[in-house]
Amino acid sequence: MVSITHFWKNACRLDSPLAAARKCLRWWVAVCLALVAVLCLVTPQVASAAEPTVELQNLKVEQSEGAVYASMQWNFQLPAPLEDALFKGVALYFVAEIEVTRERWYFYDKKLLSAQRHMRLSFLPLTRRWRVNVASQPFSSAGLGMSLGQSYDNLEDALQSIRRIAQWNIGDASDLEPSAKQNIAINFKLDLTQLPRPMQMGAAGQGDWNIAWNKTQRLVLETNK
Repeated sequence: MVSITHFWKNACRLDSPLAAARKCLRWWVAVCLALVAVLCLVTPQVASAAEPTVELQNLKVEQSEGAVYASMQWNFQLPAPLEDALFKGVALYFVAEIEVTRERWYFYDKKLLSAQRHMRLSFLPLTRRWRVNVASQPFSSAGLGMSLGQSYDNLEDALQSIRRIAQWNIGDASDLEPSAKQNIAINFKLDLTQLPRPMQMGAAGQGDWNIAWNKTQRLVLETNK
């Protein structure tokens, strides 16, 4: 094997000092690039934070007194960076969406029912309590608007009120078409668009902030007589 010293002497042995300097410089650049490539291969890569696991359980859609109600339980844990943001005064916004459609082979599926549930989670430092506000429309920058609010003594109880949705009125039963094939699409996510703009940019691409779940399945409608 040719030694680096021998290669260096041969690389720099030119008639012109300027040409020799240029050739030596190119050689050192090549060596440095090779070393960087090797280090990239042998150095363990730092993995990005894993995305939180979100699961849907106990989904129940029922018809009662002319309306359609949905009940469900979301299972997820709040990552440490999100808890830290809450303690620093940043509110978190969660959105649950449901859409019931009728299959049509000749055109786009027909939308029969659609509903949204917006949930705002915040920490109140003066009272050391947690607050959850719920609304059917997105919260505006002007305030909470027409929303229902409840306070909790600890974060876990507040999160449980977000995870569990009971008897959510998603529309009128008269809008359904039982004789046709009907599907229900369910979506749940942490709404990053409601965060302060600097935090939106910082949260983009961060696994910790990607709390989301969505699925479309056949509608199974129970009748509550």
